[in-house]
Amino acid sequence: MDRHSRIVLVVIAAVTVILVAVAIVVAIQPPPVFDPATPEGTVQAFYQALLDADEDLALTYVEEDLLHDCYMRDLVHVMPDNAHIVIANTEIDGDEARVDIVITETWGGGPFGGSDTFDEMLYMTRSGDGWLITRTPWPLDRICP
Repeated sequence: MDRHSRIVLVVIAAVTVILVAVAIVVAIQPPPVFDPATPEGTVQAFYQALLDADEDLALTYVEEDLLHDCYMRDLVHVMPDNAHIVIANTEIDGDEARVDIVITETWGGGPFGGSDTFDEMLYMTRSGDGWLITRTPWPLDRICP
């Protein structure tokens, strides 16, 4: 093998090692933690509380009037364990905000598993030092007619 071929192989190996290192760093990055006083932080706290099965905490982020017709006994079963939520966009206009999220639910495993991805918009209003969700958000829309 001539000198030129060895240099090319070393460069290819170095680039491969760098790409693998970058992929590992990106893969192990923790999700961002948003300021709880922001619309994004409210959305993050709401869904984290649902994932943690802390119903009382989750409902503190939702305007109380939305919950009157909900079947609260079903709340513990409403949030799937296999949901991945990404905040895609936030628009704030004075005391009103809209947070766009992308939800991916996965089920099953192996060759017969699947997933479903959909978009959701959470509407919010400023309340004191924080924000409240003002329209029934996913997955509460499953138990609140």
